[in-house]
Amino acid sequence: MSQEHPYRMAEVMQLTGASREAVRFYINAGLLPEPHRTARNMAWYSQQHIEIIKLVRVLQEEQFLPLKAIKALFDDDKNFDFTPRQRSIFASMREEMGIRARRQLPGPSSHGLAEALGISHDDFRELQEVGAIRTKVDHLTAGEEEILRQFAILRHSGMTNARGFSARHLQIVQASTDLLFAQELKLFKDLLVDLRDDEIPVLMARAIPAINRIFAVLHEQKLRAFVAINARQDAARQANESKAKEKAKAAPRSKPKSNAKSDTKSAAKSNAKSKTAPARGKSPR
Repeated sequence: MSQEHPYRMAEVMQLTGASREAVRFYINAGLLPEPHRTARNMAWYSQQHIEIIKLVRVLQEEQFLPLKAIKALFDDDKNFDFTPRQRSIFASMREEMGIRARRQLPGPSSHGLAEALGISHDDFRELQEVGAIRTKVDHLTAGEEEILRQFAILRHSGMTNARGFSARHLQIVQASTDLLFAQELKLFKDLLVDLRDDEIPVLMARAIPAINRIFAVLHEQKLRAFVAINARQDAARQANESKAKEKAKAAPRSKPKSNAKSDTKSAAKSNAKSKTAPARGKSPR
C-alpha cells in the first residue's frame, strides 16, 4: 500500500460496482494500467483506476459503447492535451447524451430482430466481434438496431457470403469513422474552446447530425463521380473499337502478289511429268 495506490481489489469493487473479473478484463484490454504489486497475490489500485472504471461503466451502460470503441476513444484522448474548459464541455456533452439515452425505450430483442431480418447467427456473431453490436445484451440500442437493419439491406442487395462479403468488411467503415473522429477532435480543440453550456444541446441535436449528413453526401458524390468517370471511359473505349471495325471493313482487299519465277518453275515441272508419264491402259513398247 502507498499514498498513490491506497485501494485493494475489494475496495475497488465496492467503490465502482465492477466485478473482479471486469477489472481484470479492463486491465488485459489495455483500458486500465497495471496495479502496483507488493507481492504475487497482493495488488493495490490508485484513484485513477477508480475514475477510469467508473467512466468505462458509464460509457457502456449509458452510451452503449463496446469496449473496443471505448479503448479507441481513450487512445485518441491521449493524443490531445485538452484544456479544463474543453473537458468541462465533454462532461456536459456526456450528461446530455446520458439524458437522451435514458429517455429511449428499450430496443427490440437482439436475436429476435436478427432472425426477423434474416441475419444468420454467424453474421450476428461477427457483428459482435467487430464491435458493431455489444456482446451479452438482451436488447439493442437504437444505433445497434439501425446497424442490423442496414446490414440486412446489404445482404438482400447482393452482398452475400457467396461473393465473399462478411460482417468483417465493416471494419473498413470503422477505420473511416476512427479517422473522421480523430479529425473532429482536432477541430474541437482548435475551434470550440469558448462553447457555452447552453450551446451544447444545440451541438448535440443539430451540429453533429449535420456533420454526419455532410459526410454521407460527400461520400455519395465521390461514388457518383467515380461511376461517371468509368462510364465515360467505357463509352470512349467502345467508340474507338467501333471506329476500328468500320475502318477495317471499309479498307479495300489487296490481291496476293504472285511470284513469277516460282510459277514458271512449277509449270515446267508439271509439263515434264506429263510427257514422261505413260498413258493409262497402254503398255510401254
